[in-house]
Amino acid sequence: MTGSQGQLGTDLVAYLSTGREVIGIEKQDVDIRSFSKLLETFRAVEPEWVIHTAAYTDVDGAEANPGLAQAVNADGTENVARAATKVGAKLLYYSTDYVFDGAKELPYVETDLPNPQTVYGKSKFDGEERVKSWVDNYVIMRIGWVYGQHGKNFVKTMVKLGREQTLKGSGVQAGPPILVVNDQFGNPTWTMDIASQTKVVLEAGLFGIFHATSERPTSWYQFAKDLFSSLNIPASVQPCGSDQYVRPAKRPRNSALENQRLKEAGIHIMRPYDTALAEFLALHGENL
Repeated sequence: MTGSQGQLGTDLVAYLSTGREVIGIEKQDVDIRSFSKLLETFRAVEPEWVIHTAAYTDVDGAEANPGLAQAVNADGTENVARAATKVGAKLLYYSTDYVFDGAKELPYVETDLPNPQTVYGKSKFDGEERVKSWVDNYVIMRIGWVYGQHGKNFVKTMVKLGREQTLKGSGVQAGPPILVVNDQFGNPTWTMDIASQTKVVLEAGLFGIFHATSERPTSWYQFAKDLFSSLNIPASVQPCGSDQYVRPAKRPRNSALENQRLKEAGIHIMRPYDTALAEFLALHGENL
């Protein structure tokens, strides 16, 4: 597994290791931008599956560093795909909701045509195309609005801001309201739910493109409100438009995904986002 110490990779290794051997590789071990080193590693390991989670995920940073995003997310993914093919391994590649432009009113299904609008989205979609070009037996799993115990994510940022806003939990506001956009919609998804769905997909022996996000799309604003309510943090949150919170990379207005293929195959286990969030916060809320 590439990126085995990342936000998603860490939970994948822990979850998938039950009953099978999972070998993780990190950038300090093998840089995916080096095909020869990847091939040498894969030949030594002889994997049945290569699970590719390593990626350049700084959406705003990609706008300033398009070459790096392309080198990791597209060229690096091609190297992983080529090396996997050389050793006869199947490949699972995690892609993103940002391959879509956000113009659709309903959630995107797997057959909708991608039209990425950001450097990050374009580099990840390029990675998809290269996987399809090099590997016969592949799974492309599109995920979005990911959060978990490890790494940086929206949940951790909001908890930090919410706790800073109140004075030592007294309920007294120590700062202005937290502005959160209310006109962008997606599926907040816990890494452990992705890991659970990944295991089901692998065991089903199905291939192709799958969407795997939590059910019930919501806005960033409502996500923040639900988060503070669950943790009893008396933070003041104020909705704002995307035009009030300008960032280098323009976010899709709607990047919600529908897990159509998982449902059609009868292997869909993704939960409503609020159910998963409640369990995550019960387990990890005090340590965020």
